[in-house]
Amino acid sequence: MKSKAAVKILTPKAPTKSIAPQVAEMLATLGEDPMRDGLLRTPERVDKAMKFLTSGYHADIDKIAFTGSTEVGRAIRAATAKSHKKLSLELGGKSPFIVFEDADLDSAVEGLVDGIWFNQGQVCCAGSRLLMQESIAEVLIAKVRDRMSTLRMGPPLDKAIDIGAIVAPVQLERIRKLVDQGVTEGATCWQPQMALPAQGLYYPPTLLSNVHPASIVAQQEIFGPVLAAMTFRTPSEAVELANNTAYGLAACVWSESINVALHVAAQLKAGVVWVNCTNMFDAACGFGGYRESGYGREGGREGLIEYMEPAWFKKAPTLGSEVTGHRSPVT
Repeated sequence: MKSKAAVKILTPKAPTKSIAPQVAEMLATLGEDPMRDGLLRTPERVDKAMKFLTSGYHADIDKIAFTGSTEVGRAIRAATAKSHKKLSLELGGKSPFIVFEDADLDSAVEGLVDGIWFNQGQVCCAGSRLLMQESIAEVLIAKVRDRMSTLRMGPPLDKAIDIGAIVAPVQLERIRKLVDQGVTEGATCWQPQMALPAQGLYYPPTLLSNVHPASIVAQQEIFGPVLAAMTFRTPSEAVELANNTAYGLAACVWSESINVALHVAAQLKAGVVWVNCTNMFDAACGFGGYRESGYGREGGREGLIEYMEPAWFKKAPTLGSEVTGHRSPVT
């Protein structure tokens, strides 16, 4: 197997364009010029960069790994369909956070805080759907509300802050519209009484309960500090609700019964499933999704193989070419 040299293409959106030069400065502290040495490129026009990378005419590019929105992932997949390029996509998610009646509820609440309100919910694997066993729903909701009331909002660079600002005005408006639509579809909205900072794009932590499985807030990735809660009665119903989405990136299962947890985890359509924890990552473990969450893996042996190919591959004849002495197998 032979590995390939890699060039990272940083294509920030307009609201975060100031990040690019800061990343370049950080890489420069390593002793190399990231722009000169090809470690980092920041094209001004993202659309031109994507066309350049995905075009079948650029034969020197053998592998593309993309992390971003599902919409852009679809576009890249379509653009590379007629080329030889390998492709791995790490896209959006609508991850279920499943809590059974025998779970340690206090620990589950802390895991939930990290799962959905970390980085204001602007995380691809955010646990944005809370699935609670019916018998503990009232108790768990009360605990979640009490914990939400203690969350602190403010500048995201302040280490004492739990919830920072939303990335852009358009995203803030999208969050508001989706929450309003969810309420229109029957959800009950609860937000803690807290003063929002005078400056910045802030949205309070939000709990939507009594959410219908077909509601937009249960199906679409909100990418904000919004939790959609619903109940289930049996493990099989929990699995059905968890898999009732177009995504499949991550999931959490909380139960004191390891048999129940592993039985349910094996049935979830998710690239990674955490048991009694959340957001636990290891460089030795592959991370990625299914369905609209993409395919391929990052990290681990699986992620390494994504960037390798057999040595004989470059010398192999192209499809349709005639090979001397080759016979089609008899069927």
